[in-house]
Amino acid sequence: MDEFMQQFRFRPDGKLLVGIERECFLADSSGAVSPLAFDVLQILTERERFGYELSACQLEERVGPLPIEMLGEGIKSNSSAIRHAEGSLGFRRIFTEVGPEDMPLDVYPDPTGRYAQMAKTLQPEILLAACRVIGTHVHIGMPDHETAIRVYNSVIAETDRLCRIGDGSNGERLRIYAVMAPEWCPQPYADWAEFHRVAVKKNFADDPRRCWNLIRISVHGTIEFRMFGSTDDDSKVVTWARECYRLCQEAM
Repeated sequence: MDEFMQQFRFRPDGKLLVGIERECFLADSSGAVSPLAFDVLQILTERERFGYELSACQLEERVGPLPIEMLGEGIKSNSSAIRHAEGSLGFRRIFTEVGPEDMPLDVYPDPTGRYAQMAKTLQPEILLAACRVIGTHVHIGMPDHETAIRVYNSVIAETDRLCRIGDGSNGERLRIYAVMAPEWCPQPYADWAEFHRVAVKKNFADDPRRCWNLIRISVHGTIEFRMFGSTDDDSKVVTWARECYRLCQEAM
């Protein structure tokens, strides 16, 4: 169990710092969703701010960790860099929460080989589901293991309400997400020992990133909220983050 717990990087100075991961689809000049991520990331080289996803048709931007008051400026800075890349390559971002059923299923050439190996093991309908959905993930920093599990147990009661707040597709995104992650509903844990037992049973003890719950304790040392859709409305992202921040702060 010690090895399991050590994968979670909590730190006291990260308490209540906020991080955002926002995904989008990439489209070519005709507007078709296309596997452009490799080319785009040749320009957006700051890996702490921009990264890849399983689908080569997606781009992820990252903000933080930073104080909640600075979140808006962080998002604005990212948008400026992406607009520059758009001008250079002639692509554009699409924030529709669900991609087309006939979209390309190219997998990003992850240098570790993790994505290629993952794609080989996924059934076609699950790979399609994983490629078709994009979202916005909110991270709220936790100072230590015990605080994290206490806050997690409190905030998961808000899962359904947060799903409604973050829905921009009349529930379609989460229906497709459930194809990929049928056990999306977070469950409470009495302590870290129970969390570890569940992780072993559900086969994510060696890699907690394989826990696909809509709220989860993240290896980044955060409570991660994964139910929000993607949007080009920066103020909506800030609103979602503030609500997650409030819930975690009150649970501490």
